[in-house]
Amino acid sequence: MSVESQNHFGDRKGRSPVARSPIRRITIGLDGSAGAERALNWAADEAAMVGAELRLVFAWPIGDLVHQTKEHILRCSEEAKATVAGLRPEVTCTSTIFEEAASLALIEASQDTDLLVVGSRGHGGFTGLLLGSVAQHCLYHSACSVVVVPPPTHHRNAAASSRIVVGVDGSVGALAALDRAIDEALRRLVEIEVIGSWTFPGTSNYLFTGNYAVPAAAREVVDAALAHVALVAPDLLAEGRVVEYPPALALSEASRSADLLVVGSRGLGAFRGLLLGSVSHHVVHHAGCPVMVVRTPPAQSSDAPLIRRPPEPS
Repeated sequence: MSVESQNHFGDRKGRSPVARSPIRRITIGLDGSAGAERALNWAADEAAMVGAELRLVFAWPIGDLVHQTKEHILRCSEEAKATVAGLRPEVTCTSTIFEEAASLALIEASQDTDLLVVGSRGHGGFTGLLLGSVAQHCLYHSACSVVVVPPPTHHRNAAASSRIVVGVDGSVGALAALDRAIDEALRRLVEIEVIGSWTFPGTSNYLFTGNYAVPAAAREVVDAALAHVALVAPDLLAEGRVVEYPPALALSEASRSADLLVVGSRGLGAFRGLLLGSVSHHVVHHAGCPVMVVRTPPAQSSDAPLIRRPPEPS
């Protein structure tokens, strides 16, 4: 019996070492809450690192835009811009007020931005940003990659080291996440940890054989990812790890000692449905660091499985 393995980490013949996706504009949803302030600090730092414009977005439904509320929004906008100027004076900062629901405003704003940032707790126009419909709406429908920034003490390991964690499964989406993780690690001058999982959902069409083939295939994917890192960023320190438990738990645990967790918006194998399924929901709820969900352009997506069920014996 054989297992067919496919990974996209070596599909770069004739192309530049790292297919960077330039970040020219970062958009952040704000509401004046403490969670939004932490997200603003993260977004300002990111904008400074990548040389991007930072756009602040405030939104309230039209029916709530009475005179007093609008004055409050304008005041919050000016305070946020002053905060950015104090933290990162080199960053170009603009502000936009949308007279519509927060979720619709952020999705609209994502159409002409490269990275959308939201805090994990909010109030006002962004009430229940992580736990309610707004964050879910962003993760499902944003036209660009999304970063969710948790509270500073949210499941954080006090002894955490500086590093970027990325989940891989051999898919095109994982390659996009890996390349973005490489870029982020190089900018921060930190190491990268590549994590793969071989615990597959019981309802999937993937092979269950205990220690027979799946663990070896997962190890192969992680090794291919490490080889890709060595090729495109030979000076970057990278480590790989294969775990035997569900990817949501593996990534959440690893995030508690990391600066950033990076995952692809679409995956295969243990990470299938990473954006739309339970894995991403678990990660954004329980991660100890900001989570970046990297959106893969539709033209680059692939539904081919990493590990296919082998043919039945004849």
